[in-house]
Amino acid sequence: MDVARGPAMCSLCRVTGGSENAIMAESIAAEQVRQFSYQGYEFACRIIECPAPVTEPIVVLCGAFQNIRSYHRYDTYWHDSATIICMEPPGSYSPNPVPRTVGYGFDAGALAYLLDELDLPRINLLGVSLGAAPTHRFAQEYPERLARLMLTGAAWGDTARRGAGELAHWLSLRRADEFGRKMVELCVNGDPSRTVRNREAVRRALLDHLSTASEAEMVRYLAVAQRLVDHPATLPGRISGIPALCVTGEHDDLAPPDLARRMAAGIDGAAFTTIRETCHVSFLERNAEWADLVLRFFTDQPLAGLDYLTAVEHPAGRPEHEETASSGW
Repeated sequence: MDVARGPAMCSLCRVTGGSENAIMAESIAAEQVRQFSYQGYEFACRIIECPAPVTEPIVVLCGAFQNIRSYHRYDTYWHDSATIICMEPPGSYSPNPVPRTVGYGFDAGALAYLLDELDLPRINLLGVSLGAAPTHRFAQEYPERLARLMLTGAAWGDTARRGAGELAHWLSLRRADEFGRKMVELCVNGDPSRTVRNREAVRRALLDHLSTASEAEMVRYLAVAQRLVDHPATLPGRISGIPALCVTGEHDDLAPPDLARRMAAGIDGAAFTTIRETCHVSFLERNAEWADLVLRFFTDQPLAGLDYLTAVEHPAGRPEHEETASSGW
């Protein structure tokens, strides 16, 4: 989800209230935005430097319909502890998007290229929603470069694939209104019997934003949806040697808890949990708690007993230490 573009950004800031516009202005004043090109496809990254970090840089690999400011609201939670780097998918600024024939290994390669350019040997890597596909691939191919791995809303199944086909249909017709309607239907659980924090506010803000996608955005979004239809989000092969956390919303139907638990089972020692009273966009519905969870995991703080989480499980067995071992940063 692209949660920070144009006027819609302000409506999303109002979902949870507070002084987020002031926070954003403060963080943007300190940011760097750098442009890169990987195999002919241009992309940008946004960097918020931390003068006294206590952990490795937090790298957010933006997914499907996101950009480098989609996570600006979390600067205030993280910037005192780590440098924050948000990377857009390759092709975000190219005349043509990455074609549907290209799998997510391409995006993982672009991330490796970026880390080399920024001279970052090891990072904390965060993959959200479809951004978790290249994140998972990167962990398989470059485990030595990861201090910790967090995947949230990452386990996409048949519902996501069918939904992506419908999104591609509406985008091919340039029907931004129907594209927005379908995206909100997929991402926000509408079942009234399930409690979801800020459901109506999030739904309205996302619909207002997505249904006004420009022609250029719809061209790029179409390629994104087609790649999701054509390529598996994850490839076979275990991940080991990396402290990992797989998390999803308690009521996430797009990346349901059972699939997220299964993903965690494929990562040696990985923890699994869900965020209570949220669905696929938990980072909007309970943004403060979501940001707290990210920071806790990336700074080796305990996760047990947090009232916003369900029980923390270890589907593949517990790691060598009860809690994530310090990286010695």
